Amino acid sequence: MALTNLPYDDEAILDATLAAPILGREVRDVEVHFTSSDVTDGSVARVTATISWTVSAEDAVGILERALPER
Repeated sequence: MALTNLPYDDEAILDATLAAPILGREVRDVEVHFTSSDVTDGSVARVTATISWTVSAEDAVGILERALPER
């Protein structure tokens, strides 16, 4: 079961996931996009990737509980 499009705090989910015991990790679809055609001291690039972590179901519940928006 996947929970998506719910009002959870994305940053809180990531922080709590990284603090939990990680059982596995997968990285895929890595891309590097340069914002200009040359590389200088001030130029930047955006790195994107899909990262999946495996945690226990019990830890996943705790992760979501910590990421609920305040009411």
